[in-house]
Amino acid sequence: MNTPRTKILAAAAAVALLAGGGALALSLRGSDEPAPQTSFCWGSLTREDVSALTVEPRERYTSRETAVTTSLLSYCDVDHEFTLSLESLHSAESVWGTADEVAAESPVRAPIPGAPGWVNRTYAGVLLPSACADALAKPAPYLQIQATNDQEDTWRDGALQKRMATVLTTAAERLTVALGCPGPAPATPPGTAPPVLEREELDPARACGIEGFAPLKPAAGGFTQAATGGDFRLWSCAIGAGDDDSDNLVHLTVTQEPALVERHRADNKDRSALLTCAGRPTLVQVGHFFGLKERPGRGDLRPDADLLTGLADAVAVQAGCEPE
Repeated sequence: MNTPRTKILAAAAAVALLAGGGALALSLRGSDEPAPQTSFCWGSLTREDVSALTVEPRERYTSRETAVTTSLLSYCDVDHEFTLSLESLHSAESVWGTADEVAAESPVRAPIPGAPGWVNRTYAGVLLPSACADALAKPAPYLQIQATNDQEDTWRDGALQKRMATVLTTAAERLTVALGCPGPAPATPPGTAPPVLEREELDPARACGIEGFAPLKPAAGGFTQAATGGDFRLWSCAIGAGDDDSDNLVHLTVTQEPALVERHRADNKDRSALLTCAGRPTLVQVGHFFGLKERPGRGDLRPDADLLTGLADAVAVQAGCEPE
């Protein structure tokens, strides 16, 4: 899902590339035997990595990129098949807001296995170690990938999410090693396909797949959900009053990624709770989608304080947590 901010950044990067500001073309032509293609996007990807995200394999690929240490945005385009961008995380007000920036705004994202990032229908993003800030001239850096070719069919069967997650985490690992600021290796090897989220009917007594979580007032019905499932490392759920993403009313997150817990633990206390689950700080947050205060169905949700308490209590029971 393209946001206005994403479109502005992409347009600015495209202008910089066309102006030749630091652009690098890696497709060598004009000789009978062109040199083998070895790396793309600041040396983070091989030809094999690049071909994994193309609809139809090419004989040669072209990578155009701005300098990796540009203070605002570093940008790489590969043959209009996909883009990689390096940027600084801004002042997102919640874990959900951070995910909207890192992996582009979407109510149906899924966590990337073993990495501090998310994937959705056409974007994926991952936070880079904070130690990379100086080397990249970007505080709180993150790496984002966008599939810019037509891959609707591969989104439907989950293949696109797998490919984006693999290419993204591969590029992130190689960049951090080259910069001398590597983070911990992913617990799950790249290539594992994140779950593809689909909307489903909400069970009022077991909302978002959590036993005992009841976010609706009595007699309310007809709500749907898009929940990540799995553990609570980067768990999220969007609840809506219909079958379309635009009908979403409230979003919920549970987070155990240390960098995200540290960044957001002091957020609005009326919509955040901090638990300790098996020795791990666990942040629970509740928030609403912008501009939906008067949307039909909002009145069927319990008040925010009850939503937060109900979610935190249900998570605590399921995960064996204690209030911090």
